[in-house]
Amino acid sequence: MKKTILFLGMALLTNAVFAGFPIGKGKYLVVPSYNLYTAKGYWDKDGNYTNFANNGRFASHYFGLYGGLGIGEKLDFVGNISYLIQRKQEPNLIEQNASLGDATLGLSYLLNSFDYYRFLTVTGSLIIPLYQNNPAKTPYTGFQQVGGEIKLGFSGTNRERLSNTYFDVNAGLRQYFSPDGPTQLFADALFGVPLDEDNKFTFSMSGNKSTSTQSAFNPNNLFLNRAFSYFRLTVGYGRKVSQHYQIFVSMFTDVSGRNTGKGGGGSISLVGEL
Repeated sequence: MKKTILFLGMALLTNAVFAGFPIGKGKYLVVPSYNLYTAKGYWDKDGNYTNFANNGRFASHYFGLYGGLGIGEKLDFVGNISYLIQRKQEPNLIEQNASLGDATLGLSYLLNSFDYYRFLTVTGSLIIPLYQNNPAKTPYTGFQQVGGEIKLGFSGTNRERLSNTYFDVNAGLRQYFSPDGPTQLFADALFGVPLDEDNKFTFSMSGNKSTSTQSAFNPNNLFLNRAFSYFRLTVGYGRKVSQHYQIFVSMFTDVSGRNTGKGGGGSISLVGEL
C-alpha cells in the first residue's frame, strides 16, 4: 500500500508540486509529464471576468521531468526540470515563446511515519531559472528569479473509515529573491479511491496566493504578473501498466481567481520506480 500511495500522489502535477512520500533508500523515482493549460479570458484584481481582446487565447505547454533518489530511509533528494511553450493567439497574430523553465532541487525528510500508514514530511527546495526573459519575446516563461520553497506534507491511507482510500495534503511558502518578490503561499489536497489493484481515481483541489510590491497586471503576459491568486479543481485517473510503472491522466479547471487567467486543461504522466 505504501508504494501505491507514492505512485498516486505523483498524479498531482499543478505548478510542478509533488507529494512528499518517502522513496526508500537506494530507490529512484522518475516522472516525465506533459501539462496543457488554456485560457480564453482572465480575472481582474476584483475577481471580475473579462475575455481576452479580439477573441484571443492563451496556451501553455509544459514538459516536465521530476526525479527522486532515496538517500536514506527518511531522506530523499528531489528535483525537477521543465521546458515550456507559451503562446498568445489572436486572429492574424501569434506571439510565442519557448525555453527551459525553472529547475528545482531539494531535500525531503520524513518527520514521522505514524505506524507506516501516515507520513509527515518536510521538503526544502531551491528554485533556479534556466532562461532569460526577452522583452521582444512574449509571453514570458516565468519570473526569472532565484527562489526558495519550504513545504510540509501529510499523507497516508485510511484503514478504518473509507477503507483503502488515501489522501495527500501539502502547504508551503515560496519566496523569490528579488525586491519585488513575489511571496507565495500555496496548498493542495488530494483524495484517492482505488477501484481495483490496477485502477485508481483521484480528486484534488489547490490554491496559490502570490503577493508583491509590484501589483501591475498585464493580461497579455500572464507569467509576468506577481500579485495574483487562484483556486483550482482537478480529477484524475491512474492505471498500473507494469510492476514498476503507472500512467496518470487528469483534467483541471480554475474556479476562482484574481489577476490571473481563467482556464483549464489536462496532464498526462508516467510514474516509474526503479
